[in-house]
Amino acid sequence: MSVLFLVLDGLPVRHVGRRHTPTLAGLAAAGGWAPMGGHAVAPSSTYPNHATFVTGAAPRKHGIHGNHVVDDTGVREAHEVGPTGTTVFDDCRTANRSSAAVLGDHHLVGVMRADLADHHWPPGGRLPDGVVLDPLGYAADAEVASRLRPLIQAGPDLVVAHLNQPDTTEHLHGPDSPAAFAQYRATDAVLAEILDAIGPRWSDWAVIVVSDHDQETVTVAQPVDLTAAAAGAGADVTIVDEGGSALLYGSDHDPRWLDAVAGVEGHRVLDERLRLVWSTPGRWFGSRPMPLRGVHGGPRQARQVAVCGGGHPAIPTLADQL
Repeated sequence: MSVLFLVLDGLPVRHVGRRHTPTLAGLAAAGGWAPMGGHAVAPSSTYPNHATFVTGAAPRKHGIHGNHVVDDTGVREAHEVGPTGTTVFDDCRTANRSSAAVLGDHHLVGVMRADLADHHWPPGGRLPDGVVLDPLGYAADAEVASRLRPLIQAGPDLVVAHLNQPDTTEHLHGPDSPAAFAQYRATDAVLAEILDAIGPRWSDWAVIVVSDHDQETVTVAQPVDLTAAAAGAGADVTIVDEGGSALLYGSDHDPRWLDAVAGVEGHRVLDERLRLVWSTPGRWFGSRPMPLRGVHGGPRQARQVAVCGGGHPAIPTLADQL
């Protein structure tokens, strides 16, 4: 048995269907899927959810609470820290199983500890010269597919892969825009190429396709500046903005000041000294305007695609669990 675990970054469940994702819809129809979607860990950001994918643990255990992490040295990028605990790549090695990872977001090599796989790309989490990039600087889906197809044909026990372009397009144009619809169709065509590579050994493969979060359209260009609001309230917190949510680290035990901030819909405790805050619809957190049309991070963007397919006899049992 071989397993392909493929993440289509940011793909909304509501747009899975024959119109925009015919290949994915066909895989779901032949195998199984969760029509209402899975549920992301909080915040519904890329790096906490990818760390959960490979560890099976919640952020409070693997330590990647956001795209940035606060520790004793300050605010650090999540890929510099990496998850705590055992990953699926460790488990493969322990069980004498082969593994590979090909990731469109190069920072995921550190976030997922994909360097522990028998093969990973991009090597060391650094994009090689000459790689075609999307507008935000991540590897284009076609670049990932070109490296993924020969790996699949080699038949490792586990392949973990990530296509980033849906997320980039949603950030720049909005998740329900014509540009996003075109990108969903383009990414679905790349998925078809990947599945074609499996074709000769279809009966040996289980294919799991997920997204890490949804996105929501930005309708107000001006961000909600929690850092300024916290300073005005005298709150002793460090704030990490996550788009449609923000993480508050610190010892402030009276969060009532948040209720007076325009653009804040709600907040809750995630862990000791850590609070999640999320925005009202169409709003986002930051200290300066940015050309964002789509964001994620809050509870409203937590729905995930969850599809399984392939020819392996285990697929019907897996489909029953969705």
